Amino acid sequence: MKIYFLLICLSFTSSVIAQSLRDSLFGGKLKTDTGKTIVSKDTSKYTPPKVYNATTAVQGDSRKTEIAKPDESMPDSLNKTFYQKQKLWKRFIDVNTPIISQQADGNRKVKKGAYTIDIEYEIGLNGRVTTTGITCNPPNDFLVEQFTELMKRAPILSPPVYADGKPRKLNATQSVTIVKK
Repeated sequence: MKIYFLLICLSFTSSVIAQSLRDSLFGGKLKTDTGKTIVSKDTSKYTPPKVYNATTAVQGDSRKTEIAKPDESMPDSLNKTFYQKQKLWKRFIDVNTPIISQQADGNRKVKKGAYTIDIEYEIGLNGRVTTTGITCNPPNDFLVEQFTELMKRAPILSPPVYADGKPRKLNATQSVTIVKK
């Protein structure tokens, strides 16, 4: 008997709540949807911009409309492996720089002071790292030779994928500072 009484009370209160909600909605107490559209800035569902190649003629005048170039930026959703490999590159440089610094400390060819080494490299379509140039400021042949040997053991990286979905070569520069005390 108590269960029946409980069920009757629950059904009565739910109908009262539904009636008060309907009265609030149609009575103007609740605001209706304003029709605003919220645009998501999530790059996981990236769609490249459309490119239109069209010419229009206006009363004998021939005008060319602007052609939208594809977005050359790198969306995050397409470059997860690129960023993961960049962490691998950073770890490669961070591990090997102290080794070269210790070699420079024990060598007479390197004078006391700070040396800035700029490594110019290219990440190919296959992920291979090719050294295009190594400069040392102030000039030191020993450090240039050491970094040339280091770059022969460079890890395989992944090239960046641009908005059109195709990977491209990437030219980059890495600066390293060696201090001999």
